[in-house]
Amino acid sequence: MRMRIAGGAVRGLIAAVMVAATGIASTSPGFAEDKILKFAHVLQANHPYHDMALKFKEELEARNVGLAVEIFPAAQLGNESELISGLQLGSVDIATITSAVTANFVPDFQVFSLPFIFRDAGHLFRVMDGEIGDEMAAKMRDAGLIKLGYGYGGTRDLYTSTAVHSLDDLQGLKIRTMKNTAIIDTWNALGAVATPVAWSDVPISLKQGLIDGGEGTGVSYRSMTFYEDTKYFSRLAYIFSWHNLMMSKITFDGLTGEQQSAVLDAAKIAETYERTAFLDQEAALFADLASKGAEIITPDDRDDWIARIEDVYARNADDLGGIERIKAIQNY
Repeated sequence: MRMRIAGGAVRGLIAAVMVAATGIASTSPGFAEDKILKFAHVLQANHPYHDMALKFKEELEARNVGLAVEIFPAAQLGNESELISGLQLGSVDIATITSAVTANFVPDFQVFSLPFIFRDAGHLFRVMDGEIGDEMAAKMRDAGLIKLGYGYGGTRDLYTSTAVHSLDDLQGLKIRTMKNTAIIDTWNALGAVATPVAWSDVPISLKQGLIDGGEGTGVSYRSMTFYEDTKYFSRLAYIFSWHNLMMSKITFDGLTGEQQSAVLDAAKIAETYERTAFLDQEAALFADLASKGAEIITPDDRDDWIARIEDVYARNADDLGGIERIKAIQNY
């Protein structure tokens, strides 16, 4: 005896089957949604750091390993110290952080903030791409951070609201620094009043006259339009700046092997891309700054500046791996 099933029941049965099938499909690898990685940095969208983030996003997403990237520039997720804390907690997945700020979490990085330790950008790249850079990567991992790359940040110079043509002109000026012992010691030794200020607070500090200027790269000086409040830019190249492209170890460990490889491959391409972009910008930087009203100064007593900070090495050597390590980096 055949049973007759009402049309409504048939339609209900078909709908139930379709829902079940949809549920199965949504959990299968071919239909799974990409995992979103949050990539944060503190610079503006016209800075090479942001270009690097875009390149990383492009390269990683092109690999189709189930990962997508959302970028948060201009300190949207916090200042650099807060971003490192976020990496350690896993609330931020990827960030690019100045080496000097990284040193507050991975103390071995402090040695790279010593003034005049690198001769030029090529010297910096050789050090960080060699065994010393590998040692630093291991130290980062111990702190819950995965090294993805070492980017270039340009030479660190001086921008001020009054002209600094010589060391005498610097005396007593309140100069913004990062919260880094070696950098603070350097500017105090030079006769300035080193004043640590979070990067995101620098613009308002300049406008309100809480600081007389700051040390930093010309590219950042331009991208933040600091020339509007501090028109004098003294070229010192006292530090060759760089930054750590890092990933949360919590996030990295949660990826598949295929995804980890894709992240590392994309980061290597982005690292090379950013270095080239920064060097290209730096080459044309100072003519552009002059066209915006900045006065570019090259102090003629730079040797006096170097002589004034000689004891900074000796004073910090014990905390930076010893004087032999400092010399090894200088002579690499």
